[in-house]
Amino acid sequence: MTLPAAIRRCYLWTLLTLPGCASAIPSVVDQVQPTGGWCCTRSSEAVTLEYLGVGGWLIRMGDAAVLTAPLFSNPGMLDVAFGRIESDSALIEQFLPPVDDVSALLVGHAHYDHLMDVPHILRRKATGATLYGSRTAVNLVQGDPGVEPHRLVSVEEGVGDHERPGVWYHTAEGRVRIMALVSGHAPHFMGIHLWDGQLEEPVEALPRRASGWLEGTPLAYLVDFLNGDGSVAFRIHYQDAASEPPAGFPPILDDDVPIDLAILCPPGFEEVDGFPEGILERLQPRAVLLGHWENFFRPRTEPLQGVPSTDLDEFLRRLDGILPAGVPRAMPEPGEVIRVRAGVGS
Repeated sequence: MTLPAAIRRCYLWTLLTLPGCASAIPSVVDQVQPTGGWCCTRSSEAVTLEYLGVGGWLIRMGDAAVLTAPLFSNPGMLDVAFGRIESDSALIEQFLPPVDDVSALLVGHAHYDHLMDVPHILRRKATGATLYGSRTAVNLVQGDPGVEPHRLVSVEEGVGDHERPGVWYHTAEGRVRIMALVSGHAPHFMGIHLWDGQLEEPVEALPRRASGWLEGTPLAYLVDFLNGDGSVAFRIHYQDAASEPPAGFPPILDDDVPIDLAILCPPGFEEVDGFPEGILERLQPRAVLLGHWENFFRPRTEPLQGVPSTDLDEFLRRLDGILPAGVPRAMPEPGEVIRVRAGVGS
């Protein structure tokens, strides 16, 4: 369901001002925090994952590093609903860890909370990284003249889905390969889907309103960290928005490599049927991490709250209901690092 811009802003304001929607962190969060290194990679090298906040993860294995699009600027709800927003370079410098070794930056969709800080990161911090995303994401980032166009790759022509594999994109150092998958994005509230749409041509300048950061084609990703012989050491499924099955599902591949880790986002799960149950039944992951769970309308320096309008307690109960006993799961705080121990995984 789409609506004119003025009406959509009113719906957004209603969403943001609902009583109790900016909930505290759920009491059960203590039950899903990691207690140590998780096991294991099919390699002699460990994997580390640092949660950066919102959709952002910094993932490293040996000399290979992948970044998923983070947000540090966190504009307030009034500015998002009615005003102007822009990336805050000082906050990026303060909270982004060193990423000069990152070779791939993955963008699942192009809303401001996933893409607005990315041009600065590409231009000033992850200067050796290639962005992989939708055509809309590429066209938006081209609004920053400091980002070289050859570092922006639209994956839409090579995208896979639940029935057929997509193209594997290999990073320059050869230690990572990436497959983009057709995904989806749940409505934001009561069936209202904000800022959907596509951009077919590059913008002349970065948008200054949230509505300018159009969603584009939502994508999920398979991310393989590779051993020296080309075999898969660790496989991640990354999805940055809730979606209705089979959106985001990977195809059945003939390599028999399991999904070692699924990274999911709770917001919007109540607006679609079968999430997270459908994606987890398909993936059968060996571990699960949750991101995008905190209130990103608040500055990073303020105490954490749950994302508005999302019942995190209910999501975690449903997660526990579908995951087999013994499968590690965690909802880390921004800045927390999770380590997957080296060793031969089953």
